[in-house]
Amino acid sequence: MKHAHTLLAATLAGLSATALADVTLYGAIDETLESVSARGAANSSKNIGQTTRINSNSSLIGFKGSEDLGNGLKAIWQVESGIAIDTGGGNFATRDSFVGLTSPSAGTLQLGLLTSSARAMGGIFDINKASTGIGMSAALLGKLGNFAITDPALKTQATGTIGLFDSRLRNSVQYVTPSFAGFSASALYGSGENGSGPRAYNANIGVKYEDSALYAGLSYTRSTTGADDSSATSVSAFRKLSDLRAAAIYRFSANTRVGLIYDRTEGDLTQAASLVYGTRELKQSVWYVNGALGVGNHGRVIAQYGQSGKLSGGNSSLADSGKAQHYALGYEYDLSKRTLLKAMYSEIRNNRAANYDFGIGAVGNVAAGADPKGFAVGLRHTF
Repeated sequence: MKHAHTLLAATLAGLSATALADVTLYGAIDETLESVSARGAANSSKNIGQTTRINSNSSLIGFKGSEDLGNGLKAIWQVESGIAIDTGGGNFATRDSFVGLTSPSAGTLQLGLLTSSARAMGGIFDINKASTGIGMSAALLGKLGNFAITDPALKTQATGTIGLFDSRLRNSVQYVTPSFAGFSASALYGSGENGSGPRAYNANIGVKYEDSALYAGLSYTRSTTGADDSSATSVSAFRKLSDLRAAAIYRFSANTRVGLIYDRTEGDLTQAASLVYGTRELKQSVWYVNGALGVGNHGRVIAQYGQSGKLSGGNSSLADSGKAQHYALGYEYDLSKRTLLKAMYSEIRNNRAANYDFGIGAVGNVAAGADPKGFAVGLRHTF
């Protein structure tokens, strides 16, 4: 009987191992000790003094797997969740989560919560490891003077203080072509289930080229809110929003590179909003330049500068609410292939009418004219 029990246990263990053979557990724990503030507000009573905190940045845990269907075709799936190690919290499947099919010759089809080519481009361009933390470029990109994170319809699709075009898109289907001589393309459609009406949707197309030294990408996104001229501004100020993004990176070595990104966002306002803002269309350009300089075999100095322009097309008071500059300077050191030591100083200099905040690790409730500043030091470990 004892032998039978041992054989049964071994058989069950073997079956479990077989069933889970194509499932991968992975993740990252990214913790920084930070000191942040936001002073210089037009209304000094709204200044935010120096605050010390722990930030979990883009810490995550995920599960992914595949099934070989024959003839090079595979079924693929992924469930990825953000976690907050500092507070013991987290939300299930809040990051890229999908089911799909992939083939070396036919490309990849995915359905779920997905990263568009615009968001992917911003992540590849950003100089911070894993595109996270107070120095990331999503602090200014694609926000249209913060309308993309405060508008009633758009903020349901944006992530915190990250704009719509740098957030994952819900209820989406995306096709990515195979790579041909370094070139590939993608097309995404997101249904309007989270919009203000039946005509709401997100659509994105992108093309990129990448080899060992050069990356270049171009992306166009359109988002319609479902609102129309009969809608009140409490529903949405916008009928649709569009974004054109281009980026290029040149890598001199594994730790040394330079990059440039340009982002042009345009918003088509409803009739009710046009009476408030004095225009039917708002436009804004944002650009960033960055670089990394290798120090020894494992370290690099990283720097990033971005500038958002005025909101054109509206009244004069609205125009200045888009203007800001973003400075970031840091150092990263690879303790191993999976463990990173890092330090970062980041500062956003807002115009007196602007109130931009950090993309990840926002100070929170930044008043017009206040300048978010922060210093962070920490570790990132991947598994």
